[in-house]
Amino acid sequence: MSGNKLNLLFAQGQDVLNFEKLFHKNYAMLVRFANNFLMDQNASEDIVQNAFVYLWENRNGLQLKSETAYLFQSVKNSCLNHLRSLKIRDKHQLLYIEAVVKLSEQEAQLDSEIIDEIKRIIDQLPEKMYQIFHKKYVDDFSIKEIAHQLSISENTVKVQLFKGRAAIRQMIGLVSG
Repeated sequence: MSGNKLNLLFAQGQDVLNFEKLFHKNYAMLVRFANNFLMDQNASEDIVQNAFVYLWENRNGLQLKSETAYLFQSVKNSCLNHLRSLKIRDKHQLLYIEAVVKLSEQEAQLDSEIIDEIKRIIDQLPEKMYQIFHKKYVDDFSIKEIAHQLSISENTVKVQLFKGRAAIRQMIGLVSG
């Protein structure tokens, strides 16, 4: 469907049916696309739903060449905005930290001083944050498993993991800077 065709179909009273077709055709694909950015299924679903709501509410005013391209661009921008709101600045540094935490010293081909420094920083985390962080990145438990084991909500686990990663990034910045 082209933008003009979509607007024409909406104007002819076929809007609900055609919008449902567009939604069913693209929803799952857009959620996977968003999840590649966010690694958070719920947030990905929310962002995709918001993109569809915006498209629906503004269907008469938008001139689109491709609804699918518009939706992908909208979802991508929303994901980037979401990540900025979480203050995730250096994804590569975060991935590096997580990789080092998962590796044992024998497996790591990294300077042992770096590994020791990261472990020292992790050991300085507050007790509950340390427990959650260790269960997630060393023991490889899911957020749900951690929440169940510690009798806390999944959201608390997510917040503690986020704060733990932020604290580690900050401490690494202080050590290296």
